[in-house]
Amino acid sequence: MKYTLASAAMLAASAMGTSAAAQDDQVNNGGFRVEALAGWDRVDLSLDEDTDFEGNDSGIFYGAAVGYDLPAGPVMVGVEAEVSSSTTGEKETVEDFDVDGSIYDGTISLSDGFNWYLGGRLGVWASESTAFYGKVGYAWTTVDLDATGTVDGVAGSDSADLNFSGFRFGAGVEQKLSNSAYAKIEYRYTDYSEGEVEYQGDTLDFGDALEFVDLERHQVVAGVGFRF
Repeated sequence: MKYTLASAAMLAASAMGTSAAAQDDQVNNGGFRVEALAGWDRVDLSLDEDTDFEGNDSGIFYGAAVGYDLPAGPVMVGVEAEVSSSTTGEKETVEDFDVDGSIYDGTISLSDGFNWYLGGRLGVWASESTAFYGKVGYAWTTVDLDATGTVDGVAGSDSADLNFSGFRFGAGVEQKLSNSAYAKIEYRYTDYSEGEVEYQGDTLDFGDALEFVDLERHQVVAGVGFRF
């Protein structure tokens, strides 16, 4: 009998330990998190009115994010915010370009500025350590426009900010590395539908002009993060 009681006590202790570990896993699936991000970024631009212009550029993406996931057991649900940039951009040399009767010679460059994102994600934990999810939110991006050269032989430079915003959709997989650390990989697609220009303190809304501009972004991003 004493062996039976001892065996039962050991089984009960083992079950309690397993239950506590499962609860810890469930709790650790939620909470605040911070991430470092890096990956591939591609911007596609096309103009639909009276032109067949299409252009694109690819570069290295880098950024950071914070978020919060609810401790919802097998369901992943949370919100997140991200700031990032990339090496995408273009630079063109211009010669004898007529601007309101003045001749401009020099370079015009476009470079990616800061990008912001706010959204949520919803998914499922396929196991205690692997989750699959989708995400949706709103993204803002700034493109820096810089011109350097001469106007009628006089040296000078000028700049403006092109601001775009639109919806982002994505999907990813997250893998636990420990109770607090994890890694993930995502694909994101952003369609920019709003835009404005900031120049010398003034703001000009693109308005209906964006009906003829198709600006999209594709990204494949890997991240490493920690939960608290």
